[in-house]
Amino acid sequence: MQMSTVDELETGQYEPNKEVDRVDHVVEQERLPQSSHQQSFAQLPGETQILLQEVECVDACFDGHIRGQLKLTNYRLFFSAAEGEPHDIDIPIHSILKIDKKSQGENSYRLTIQCKQFLGVQFTVNKQDNKKRDLYQCLIRHAFPGDEGRVFAFEYRPSRKQKENGWEVYDFEREYTRMGALKENSKWRHSKLNKDFQHIDTYPEDLAVPASITDDVIKKASYFRSIGRVPVLSWLHPTNEASITRCSQPGVGLSNKRCEEDELMIAEIRKATTKSTHIYICDCRPSVNAKANKAKGKGFELPEAYENIEFSFGNIENIHEIRGSSNKLRELVTSPNIEESKWLSNLESTKWLQHIQLILQEAVKVASIIENKKSSVVVHCSDGWDRTSQICSLAMLLLDPYYRTLQGFEVLIEKEWVSMGHQFQARHCHGTQEITNDYSPIFMQWLDCVWQVMQHYPYSFQFNKYLLTFIGQHLYSCLYGTFLYDSERVRRDMEVKTKTQSLWSYVNSFSTEFLNPLYKERQGCILPMISMRTIRLWRENWMAYHPFYRFQDPLFERLMELVHLREKIQSNCDELRARHQTTVKIAVSS
Repeated sequence: MQMSTVDELETGQYEPNKEVDRVDHVVEQERLPQSSHQQSFAQLPGETQILLQEVECVDACFDGHIRGQLKLTNYRLFFSAAEGEPHDIDIPIHSILKIDKKSQGENSYRLTIQCKQFLGVQFTVNKQDNKKRDLYQCLIRHAFPGDEGRVFAFEYRPSRKQKENGWEVYDFEREYTRMGALKENSKWRHSKLNKDFQHIDTYPEDLAVPASITDDVIKKASYFRSIGRVPVLSWLHPTNEASITRCSQPGVGLSNKRCEEDELMIAEIRKATTKSTHIYICDCRPSVNAKANKAKGKGFELPEAYENIEFSFGNIENIHEIRGSSNKLRELVTSPNIEESKWLSNLESTKWLQHIQLILQEAVKVASIIENKKSSVVVHCSDGWDRTSQICSLAMLLLDPYYRTLQGFEVLIEKEWVSMGHQFQARHCHGTQEITNDYSPIFMQWLDCVWQVMQHYPYSFQFNKYLLTFIGQHLYSCLYGTFLYDSERVRRDMEVKTKTQSLWSYVNSFSTEFLNPLYKERQGCILPMISMRTIRLWRENWMAYHPFYRFQDPLFERLMELVHLREKIQSNCDELRARHQTTVKIAVSS
């Protein structure tokens, strides 16, 4: 029997491919374009033209050299093809990873641009066309200002106020009250020990800790944890009171040091739920990495030091392995010359999907412990801001239906990634030409994991997959201040919330574009079966710029039409209802 489209979606046997040709950009106060093919663009408020030059594009997705104009602004590099030629190219300059210049003789040179989002393009530039200002030097200067405070986000000022203020999406008191951690007689409390970031500068000011633990105990325990990141509450189960807490690795060292205050904190976290006598500690790292860190004075928890603990390693690789895997994936999906017969073996050799599987497995394990064993879980890696953020936020997405709504997903990112100190600057090198050893697409890898879960449960998410690609685009574009800098303390010092716009301001002002019309609220936990048989390459993201991978998603487009039609019908219903009430009032009064 042939399945319907809806049946195919739920079983995962249907996979529509959305057409994503070039990076979509926001045109102020307009809906997002579904395609970025355009002959011109509307400059954003604060965007200024720097240079305009005739060039030839030598992109593999074109047939030969394409003549056109290249416009450089303080936000983007825009190639407009000559009349009759196919395709234009729109690149936010801060998303550029590397720029190479190679001489093509006395009068021209080849400009090769590689972007962080797997887009590569080449231009042939005639030196004689613009002798006063060299395109290469101008591009280097503006794409890599060397200071995050000089990226375009600090220049962008919408002329009209957005309907929603994205900086108000996450509020500590509101969110922890929602999950029941701050209610009367709670076993957790709001600690202000870190006010003004005076004690743990990579943590937020507001922390939730066991109610029985004093701030003095927290201070002493922080000296035992890497960078002072003590166990703090991330999520609390609404009925069994099991919790997810996060921290960094302990300073055990080769001498197997212990810390009475740290052991007390873990014990009180365990006692905060009466449904279980055990607590689980999930170290996200491979055991060999954790053991190697003991030589550096750090390491992992000693089972004999903590009462009733279950300890395990997650075998998730570090940022360096993920960077290497990402580079291999980039090479695979951007090359137009890969043999079709070797595609699957080449994809396997990148190990990207294997890394995705390990993260999903660990997140499902944590969620299952909370939901089924009713036990609390402490999650950490080395410093507690990469793999820890991935596992905690993904497990919370599985456990709490609120985080599967549009607003809840924004709160989840703000709380577990932005607020808790994921190093967005170090991992993405915003505004810097030097690609450091800390560069690694950890957050993009997490978005990939979210996409994988959405394939298992297409009706359980209020937001659609386009939201994920949109977030990924603006992670690198530096149009918004949401993903700038490495901690809340630095964002406060740089006045990010007053000098830049929040990504969520746009998303919430035009939320219809990001909603899933098939959404049906599903209470409780979702636990997908994780297998290499079900994990897929996120083609809409990783292959969006592949020269021969131009695809359309008619189902997505049709769903968007239905969303807009539903809005129109709802508006008509509201108008008719108001007319009816007015008519009734007139009839009653007469």
